[in-house]
Amino acid sequence: MSDFEAIFRTPSEAHQVELTATSGTVPAELRGALLRNGPGVRHAGQTPLHFLDGYAFVASARFEGGRVVYSARHVDLPIARQEQAAGQLLGRRVFTNRPGGRLGNALRLKPHSSGSHDVYAWGGSVVASDLDGHHALDPVTLNTKGPAPVNRLLGGLATLSAMPRVDPFTGHLVVYTATPGVLGADRIAIVELDAQWNERGRVERSLGVKGAVPHDLTTTENHYIVVQLGMLSVPQAAAGGAPLIDAIGLQAEGSRILVMPRRGDGPLRSLPLPKGCQSFHLANAYEEDGVLVVDTALYEGLVDFSLLRHPEARHGDMPAGRGCGRPFIARHTLRLDSGEHRVQVHRQAPGEVPSVRDDLAGRRHRFAYTSAQGARGDEPVDNAYYWNHGVAKIDCDAGATVSLWDAGPRVHVSAPQFVARGEAEDDGWVMTWTHDLATDRGELVLLDAQNLASGPVVRLTLPAPLPPASHVCWAV
Repeated sequence: MSDFEAIFRTPSEAHQVELTATSGTVPAELRGALLRNGPGVRHAGQTPLHFLDGYAFVASARFEGGRVVYSARHVDLPIARQEQAAGQLLGRRVFTNRPGGRLGNALRLKPHSSGSHDVYAWGGSVVASDLDGHHALDPVTLNTKGPAPVNRLLGGLATLSAMPRVDPFTGHLVVYTATPGVLGADRIAIVELDAQWNERGRVERSLGVKGAVPHDLTTTENHYIVVQLGMLSVPQAAAGGAPLIDAIGLQAEGSRILVMPRRGDGPLRSLPLPKGCQSFHLANAYEEDGVLVVDTALYEGLVDFSLLRHPEARHGDMPAGRGCGRPFIARHTLRLDSGEHRVQVHRQAPGEVPSVRDDLAGRRHRFAYTSAQGARGDEPVDNAYYWNHGVAKIDCDAGATVSLWDAGPRVHVSAPQFVARGEAEDDGWVMTWTHDLATDRGELVLLDAQNLASGPVVRLTLPAPLPPASHVCWAV
């Protein structure tokens, strides 16, 4: 079995298994849970699913008093039960068309999802999230409780933010709903929810275009910031001949950063990316001396998601030379008085899914931690999406990599999560889930954030390896 085929295997569940450190000692002061969500089962009956369309699989490693208890569960999704009973894909996905060719997919512009994009803790639940709904899980057992209350914001063709954020200034959960324009332009509503899932604030704006595809979001004290990753060609998508992702491009107003005031009637500002570039994920944003600073991961080119098409859905070998531009950290600065916008791409700071210390969200930061490529492995082409073999510490002010842990060319590394230990910004641990395809062993690894290159300070072996995760978070 090739490394590529191995990541499509169905992961195994685990129920309250105590993990043993094979090296190092688990810090006794650690209290909380590292959560991950990503694709699990990648067949809908007989229909092979693109890697990113697999049904949600959530795992948790709970730290307390030097012990680590691990659980991993498939999310009990109504759509999964319906599709497995039917023996095929019923709803069109972003990356996978349902059977039936053009006729089976024409005019299906609202994609179904598998709940496998992100994970967060809110309202007494662990929540698996995706664009057509969020799913509440028991925080200890990970048993599925049912639809999360946030789903009441959905309606018609609206989609829900797959990557909500907890706002440090209000303590609210911040989500958006995006509604395609029928008679006018697309609209976005950003909504704040309290711990009982009650709505506590809403800002709504026109996006000024049709076919906008928003993705990640974050907040500062005075602004909401949303990444628009591209533009959907509605005629191409409606024709149904190819997956929806193939209808997303980088035409004018395609990939940009949207800035909306949290209060008042101020305008929506659009920060364009450099020509031909694409962005999905935000590291952080903050305001200082009348300037808004936004750090993003930026690709120099359109990402080719066909690299993760299911092996059974391929026809021949991977076309030579395909791939995507390498992701780098990019810093946007916006003068709030004049509207002057500048963007600087830091090519000495590569990496994806960047994150900062949780208590610096919306505030000034210096360091970010990214999933980085490391040494070239067996990926099909250069810069293949999702083939990350290391973790990088980035100095966002200097635009440079400070430290890099290279896990090895056959080790898949998830998005990293910083967990604080002391007051200094980088005093803490960086955690990541890994899968060594040479030994077929899964691990949870803790690194010293002040010196990633020194390697793991703790290695915890998992009962079974995990496939690459979409996103992770730390829940206290």
